[in-house]
Amino acid sequence: MVQEMPDEMNTELSGNPRVYMSRLPSGKSALKGWEDYNYYINNAKIIAANHVAHNREGLKQVLHIVDQVITPTRIKTAPNVTIDAGYINPDAQKLLLKPHLYGLVDAYSISEFEKRVSGLGLLNVFNMTGKNTFFIPVNQALNLLMRTDQELVDKQVIHSHVVPKKVLFTRTVANSLEQFESYAFTDNLKVFISMENVSNSDSEGMTYYVKSNTVASDISHYKGTVLARIVKGNIPVKNGVVHLIDRPLMVVASSIISYLQESEGQLSKFYNLIREHYPDLTDLLVVEKDLTLFAPSNEAFKKVNAERLEQVILNSDKLEKLLKLHIIKRRLTTDEIVEKSSREIFQEETIQHRKLYFAINQQNKPVPVVSMEGGGVNATITTPNIAAKNGVIHIIDRILGIPSQTVYEKLASDPMLSLTFSLSEQDHWNERLKSRNERFTLFVPSNGAWEMIHRKLPSAYKKLFMGTFAYHVKYILERHMIVGQDLSLEELTALTNNATKRGQYFEERLEMTRGKIYFQARVNYRLNGTDFIDTGDTEATNDTNKYFLEWNGIKARFLRTDVECVNGVVHVIDKVLMMNRDVTVSGSAVPTTGLATFIATFVTVAFARALHH
Repeated sequence: MVQEMPDEMNTELSGNPRVYMSRLPSGKSALKGWEDYNYYINNAKIIAANHVAHNREGLKQVLHIVDQVITPTRIKTAPNVTIDAGYINPDAQKLLLKPHLYGLVDAYSISEFEKRVSGLGLLNVFNMTGKNTFFIPVNQALNLLMRTDQELVDKQVIHSHVVPKKVLFTRTVANSLEQFESYAFTDNLKVFISMENVSNSDSEGMTYYVKSNTVASDISHYKGTVLARIVKGNIPVKNGVVHLIDRPLMVVASSIISYLQESEGQLSKFYNLIREHYPDLTDLLVVEKDLTLFAPSNEAFKKVNAERLEQVILNSDKLEKLLKLHIIKRRLTTDEIVEKSSREIFQEETIQHRKLYFAINQQNKPVPVVSMEGGGVNATITTPNIAAKNGVIHIIDRILGIPSQTVYEKLASDPMLSLTFSLSEQDHWNERLKSRNERFTLFVPSNGAWEMIHRKLPSAYKKLFMGTFAYHVKYILERHMIVGQDLSLEELTALTNNATKRGQYFEERLEMTRGKIYFQARVNYRLNGTDFIDTGDTEATNDTNKYFLEWNGIKARFLRTDVECVNGVVHVIDKVLMMNRDVTVSGSAVPTTGLATFIATFVTVAFARALHH
């Protein structure tokens, strides 16, 4: 039975080549005893199992149906050529020494890597016994390196191409976050290997990548990730499986732009956008030191509105702003993002002085998931810390700066705004935020702002979130909303040009959907006796700490500004504009659910007094 199969089995083919069994949890119930796992023989998935029959002699036979042919690695030369018996069922070393015997020629030739391995006396690494995974760069991968870079393929680098005691076929690595120790651990280098399918599908035609993640290195090797495409995968060998890849692992790109230039890489569409429509950026990505690029994958281009992207491309100023929204002028790794995000809201400024905001999901996982927001778009880093000599690249799953979400969808998807969204669902108040025909400006209290209310006004907080005070929730939320306008920070600041100066602030009264509040901009400098306010034009003056909302003595600081949506703009603030009296159950503030009880009590008391008199 399939659930009783060992992890490896010899077949009846001449030479008895092995096949390998892999089991992945399916999340299903085992109705017939095996469906709780997905079973793979090499890279073929068992789609029907445990069909039992008996032959004429009465011996039991079991049939398992797989979704693709299980192909052995066999010699492809002419029948009359004498071949050493050891090559009939090759291990990875035999494959490396004589790849032409197995049809690995031209684009799949691996002779250059074999020369490096043999020259360093490391052939024995590829004939280690057991179940192992080997990644071998094709010739083109090494030929593309500069001669000095070819010398970087040293003992430690070669060891990083081997995952010992694990057989990893492309379809049997279900989670791209799962990392495996490479053989480089024997050199006191911490180099992990992971694999991913960038199309999130499970078919033979998909593109797969392997990543080396160097987290502890030495003076000769860079920390960071190197990503290589598997050009020919799942070659079974006597001691495991071999994958041919298009670049050596651990060897970082000479520059960010050289990494983008790979014609069949994950970032080819982003590179073509730069090359064809804003080539000046290529110089920056070659010459500048210590950059961080958040590069949208090819899949990210499928998620953006094509018409809106075309409008940006046709406007050189907008395209420059969009592309530079993806670049920070320093090295920023996900380790730093995770560390700083655990203490406070972490933000970074792009080379055009716009803000990127970061959040961490699955904080306690071995590899936390990092999400970011820029120009109204939430993106997730899918491949972090790709190292280049002049910086680091993070592959993201969205194009920043071209929003596709309504204000409703933004509140629903942003983890920092989840409490406001939860409240806005009461009595379906937030339904109007779905409309693409209206414009909104929303000043949204962060989760931290609501937690402050929880500490300072615990009774009011409890009433608001219990679900029976929808009228009060509506009253408070509408104090934070303007309908009919989508006011950016720049436009809000412009309103204060002729406004009243109070202390070190200019302020302008804003007419909200419910009542009035004040927008305040800090005085930035004086010139010839005239006060000037922050316009956000320069790096020194684009500080959100200089902008506030004020209502009844409550001053809310701007945490995030200009979160663009297709029907408005969201500004995140650090306080809720409310007081305890907003949810006091008296007078007109009685919730509708308690109104009948209030009236009944009043009538009963009045009737009793009448009888008494």
